[in-house]
Amino acid sequence: MIMKKIENDKRIEAYLDRYSVRSFFRFPDQIGFELYEFSKGEIINNLMDPIDYLLFTVGGKIRICNVRNDGTPVLLAEEEGFTVLGDVEFASNEVSAYIVEAASKVRCLSVDVNRYRDILENDPVFLSFLLRSVAGKLTLTTAYILEPEDLRERTIYYLQNQTLSGVASAASYLHCSKRQLLRILKRLQEEGTIIKTGRGTYRLKG
Repeated sequence: MIMKKIENDKRIEAYLDRYSVRSFFRFPDQIGFELYEFSKGEIINNLMDPIDYLLFTVGGKIRICNVRNDGTPVLLAEEEGFTVLGDVEFASNEVSAYIVEAASKVRCLSVDVNRYRDILENDPVFLSFLLRSVAGKLTLTTAYILEPEDLRERTIYYLQNQTLSGVASAASYLHCSKRQLLRILKRLQEEGTIIKTGRGTYRLKG
């Protein structure tokens, strides 16, 4: 199965209302929204380049990866629910440096940037939203760059920001093997630093 366009105006309206997408624009009625569905495993920005489209993910999980010089991918983040893709590309007018993969079936509202660029560039409400969105991603990127080198400390840092749910995906994010991470998690449990709340799920104690 490959990406498909969903021709369903009621569903589009429902997503626009659920995530208050119209509030991101001064004159939302001047903007056309379309709905697309991506299958698990599809590379979203190979199919719809964020320099050409603003994408609002309204369902499913995505993985955002960087690529090392040797060609191996590095997981930077997993996002589930509402996320914006194309904000950095719109601001910089440069192609994406990252790979965005559908980690499950993903649905996105899209805005054709080339068609609506003049409206978007002169919309103070949208530009304010864009600034907040890009700033949030910059904060996450900075945190990733500055995270500790030691795996134990990286794991604690990770848990300070979120619950660890799924050892395999967390190991990819932390750039270690699943076995290495399990060993660290066991040690942290024994120290009383973290507690296990379910299968493959951990959080900081207290």
